[in-house]
Amino acid sequence: MTDWLVDAVMLPDGTEPGSRWLTSSGWTEQRVPDAVALPGRFALPGLVDAHSHVSFSDGDGALVFVDRSGAEAHRERYARDGVAIVRDAGGAPDVVLSLPRTAGRPFVVAAGRHLAPPGMYFEGVHLPVEADDVVEVALGDLAAGATWAKLVADFPSAAARALGPGAAPEQTYDLDVVRRLIDAVHGAGGRVAAHVTTPLASALVSLGIDSIEHGTALDEATVDEMAARGTAWTPTLCAVLSAAPDAPPERLRVVADRRERFTHLLPYAIARGVPVLTGSDVVGTIPREIALLVECGVAPGDALRAATASAMRFLGADAEVAPASVVTYEADPRDDPEVVRQPAAVVIGGVLVR
Repeated sequence: MTDWLVDAVMLPDGTEPGSRWLTSSGWTEQRVPDAVALPGRFALPGLVDAHSHVSFSDGDGALVFVDRSGAEAHRERYARDGVAIVRDAGGAPDVVLSLPRTAGRPFVVAAGRHLAPPGMYFEGVHLPVEADDVVEVALGDLAAGATWAKLVADFPSAAARALGPGAAPEQTYDLDVVRRLIDAVHGAGGRVAAHVTTPLASALVSLGIDSIEHGTALDEATVDEMAARGTAWTPTLCAVLSAAPDAPPERLRVVADRRERFTHLLPYAIARGVPVLTGSDVVGTIPREIALLVECGVAPGDALRAATASAMRFLGADAEVAPASVVTYEADPRDDPEVVRQPAAVVIGGVLVR
């Protein structure tokens, strides 16, 4: 394995350049002879995508599963952006849980399949789970290698979606079912992430959910409870704030309302200590997610922490086993988050990706 010299300002909090070496054993400040110097004057540890779908693809406007080679192509794309850790937030277990640990590719933290009843998620990427089976299925995915379970807590029903766009989300499982799921997964040493876009988020936080995904209907009281409990929030701004230029007026209104809500709540959440994480979902990238956090009022340093230190701290043991990585830049992304789109170099697990 090649050893690498990083002579740069270490972000997100550094102010002065310094020399560090990245070796097969991790980072060291002891000089390593014959190390290869990386370009770039600023450096971050590898980025974290805390809400991705490695086994999904957006095919002709509908989500579909991809095979192992498709998942590997996604990992290659993430790597070129500087993403070194991916939390797969639900997908095809036979694909995601079979992905090897590969130098030069992001380390995958898996959440198994989406837990939702028939008709309550995108049909092309859904393996439906009845309420009576949800605990057994989740524990089966954990036994197969997942460390998270992914609950779809609310979603527009297939019947409502068939009537046209704009269908309202509906609760998927009774809260007693959700409580049993959370207790069982925690008992098995795993954690639970919840797709939730309604005020149901408040009840989920009270039940002990570990992370809120999307959270488009969060309010200050729920954020305060999340801060007290250590519940994370992955807002997936690339997804929830997306709208085509020719989108219907109703969609543009929804996006404008969400942006206003997030511009208040994201800085509020960070100020109270909620772990806010970056997640690309299916449609975005982590560099774009960082830029959107800044557009929503998050300080640039906090936006970079959401993609690095905050995410790694929240993921804990899942992140600790990932290989040490680095991404460097010629300019300071704290001055301009668009810099994150153009890494000078990316090293993941000792392999130079770009």
